[in-house]
Parts: sequence; structure tokens; C-alpha cells
Amino acid sequence: MNKIKTLVFFLSIILMIVFFGKNLNPFSPTMFQFHDETQPARIQQFTSNLKKIEIPPRVAYDFNQKKGYPVFNFYSPFSYWITSLINITGFNIINSIKLSFLLALLTAFLGTFLFLRLTFDFYPALLGGIFYVTSLYFPVDIFVRGNLAEIWFLALFPLGFYFILLNSQKPSNLRFFLGAFILSFIFTSHNIYSLISIPLIIIFSFLLKNKKQNLLMIGSSLLLTAYFWLPALTEMKYTIAKEMAAKTNFHDHFLCWWQLWQSPWGFGGSTAGCIEDGMSFMIGKIQVIFFILGITLFLHDLFIKNKKLNLTLLFFIVYPLLLLFLTTYQSRFIWDFFSPLMSVIQFPWRFIGLSLIGITFLSGYFFQKLKIPLKNFFIIFIIISVLIINGKHFYGKVISNNAFEKKFLSQEYIENKAALSIPEYFPKGNVKISYGKTKVEKVGNLISVITMILLLFYIIKKSKKL
Repeated sequence: MNKIKTLVFFLSIILMIVFFGKNLNPFSPTMFQFHDETQPARIQQFTSNLKKIEIPPRVAYDFNQKKGYPVFNFYSPFSYWITSLINITGFNIINSIKLSFLLALLTAFLGTFLFLRLTFDFYPALLGGIFYVTSLYFPVDIFVRGNLAEIWFLALFPLGFYFILLNSQKPSNLRFFLGAFILSFIFTSHNIYSLISIPLIIIFSFLLKNKKQNLLMIGSSLLLTAYFWLPALTEMKYTIAKEMAAKTNFHDHFLCWWQLWQSPWGFGGSTAGCIEDGMSFMIGKIQVIFFILGITLFLHDLFIKNKKLNLTLLFFIVYPLLLLFLTTYQSRFIWDFFSPLMSVIQFPWRFIGLSLIGITFLSGYFFQKLKIPLKNFFIIFIIISVLIINGKHFYGKVISNNAFEKKFLSQEYIENKAALSIPEYFPKGNVKISYGKTKVEKVGNLISVITMILLLFYIIKKSKKL
């Protein structure tokens, strides 16, 4: 990047911190309340495990009246690794949560920018990075839902595409190694999103060159995460998770199309119908407009100019449109047909988050192809506009740090209430499992460690040949 682009890039980061970080300030005496109230207690327990060298953490030992609760055995751990490591450096849990959310936003921006930069010029890629993190699903996930796992998945997801595409365009041992670890982070960041992302990433790999290397990278990342998914898949049947998930009727959480464009902002929950929801499901008007313009330009180039079909563009059109369709009432017949599988997702509107990178990609494509005078200044104007317009939603229901700690980090809450707020991992009947010591868990740990060693030897061996 030249000096002007470097300056614009860092000014964009500063503006993001100003607009998004003002309510994620670790030195503020206030916090915000959110739906997933057990997050602080989970972080406290995860950190406690790390300090005791219980690696990987599997049990929240103080939960359930100090009988222990295996939440980390079944709930994707990556966001807790990040947030607990921040906590260990000296920040308290409240500030660690704020910094974790802020770091996730910056990671999401950087990952999207890097991914788009492999295809587009600097300014369309920069705008794409801003478009991604200013989508209104981000403040909903942070300030309404408080979902650390989803936010970190959304932060890492673009980096997964980046390393797949980079390894296709410019393969190297280091990129293969880093890509395998980034993908392993993605696959352990959110139970549902991570699972859905696997076929999406595999399909994307098949559209590119160097397929075998990319598939090997994906396979390696899955083996690296065996410490988590192997016990989670095999031992989940001993919990009441399936029964608890079935209690959430997905029919009550479909959206009307117009809710993706406009819906009232609030801090409540999702309800049946389209007018009484307490939270917003807006994607962001600016993002939607340029997504549609990107699709229009793609169709114009394909059918009017008779250009060759770009499969990558088609992928980033079809999959977000399909996922957005699955959020609506019109998709009920699909949900009903695949009911046992789809019921695990619980909330159809969850697909909004997964669609965002496709929406961003088509927006970047539009600005890449746009031919107008002073285009770069126009893009900068759009960037500032979207930061101002969407940035006003990055706030939460304020509560003092002291009140937050008393409510969600007291011993009473940790020992007697936290596990009851997330009861899906209680065992069925009289089933007793010594979590952290089962053969499956030990095998999962062993597979992950062996894969890590083999990857290191692979990189070293390849490097010597060069």
C-alpha cells in the first residue's frame, strides 16, 4: 500500500474504534446487559481451569452447587480461549468481555479486507470490510444477545475464505500451516455456525485451483479440533441437549422479508409473527442496496455482455440468498421436510449472520466494476456514511460494573444459578460421566496433538526441500 492508502486504512480502523468502541471501552465504569447472561460466569470458570493447567477445560467445577457442569465439553470453546487469555493478562472479566468483542470486530474487518483484497482493488476491499462489521447483525449479537461464540465465528469466517483463496492463488507451506489453524479456530467457535460453515468452505474450495491442497488443509483443521468435536459428538447423547433444543419451536421464529430491511430496534427476544419481536433483524439498508446492485451488475455482465460465468461470484450470490430465504416464513416447507435436522438450529434468523460475507462480496464487486469520476472519494463517503448511520446501533442497556458483577459474577450466581440458565448439558437420568477423563476425550486430545506435530514436521520437511 502507498502512503495515502495506508493512512486511509488506519483512519478507517480509528473511526471504527470511535463508533463501535465507545460502548466497549474497558476503562468505563459501566457495562451492558444481554440475553446470554451466563457468559461472564463461563469465562470465570474457563480462566480458573487454565490457571489450574486443566487443558483443555471441560468442566465448570463451581457450577451446579460445586458438583461441576460439563459446559466446555459441548459448547464451542474458541471465544472462551480468547476472552480468558485477555482476563489472565490482568483485565477483569467485564473488561475482558468488552475487549473480546472489540477485538472480534477488528478481526472481522481485517479478515474481510484481506479476503476481498485478493480479488478487488484497495478501496472496494476496504469498503467491503466496513460493510461487513457495520451490518446490524453485529450490534444485535453483541449488545442484545451477548453471544461471544457467534461474534468470534463471524470474525474468523472471512479469514477462512481468505486462506482458502490465498492457498489457491499463491500456495506455500506457511500459508497452509496458518490456514489449517485458522480453520480449526472457525470450526471450534460456534456449534451451529461452525458445522454449517464446513460444507460452505468445501464447496468454495472446489471452485478454485489447488483443490487437493485446500482439502488437505481443511482435513488437517478438522483433526486439530478433534479434542472438542469427538467428545462432543459421542457424549452429547448422555445429556438432555436434544430434548431442550426440541422445546424451541422454529415455527415461532421465522421472519417476514421486510424485517430484513426494516424492523424496530430493541433489546427483547424473538417471538412468533412479524410485528411483536423485541429485537431487530435488519441487515443494514446500505448493505442490502449494494448487494442488490452487485447482483444486478453480475446478471447484466452475464446475459447482456455475454461474459463467461464467474463461479465464485455465483457462489456468493446463491448461498446468501438461499440462507436469507431460509429465515422467512416462505421456507417453512423446507424446515418441515428436514425437521429433525433443522430443529437443532432453533432460530431461522441465525442464517443472517452466515449470509453477510456473501452480501459484502457482491457489494465489493459492484464498487470494483463501477466506473465514475472520483470513485475513490465516493467510496470514502459511503464508508463514513455507513459508520455514522449504522454506528448509532452499537450500544446496549447500561448497567454499572458493580451491579453487573453482583448480578452475574457472585458466588451465589455461579454456584446456584448459572447451570440452571443453560440446563441442556445436564445428564439424562442417572447417567454419570467423569468428564475430562473418558477414553473418548483422551483419544480426541491425542488426535489433536499428533496432528499438530505432523503439521510441524510437514512444514519443516517442505521448507528444507526449498
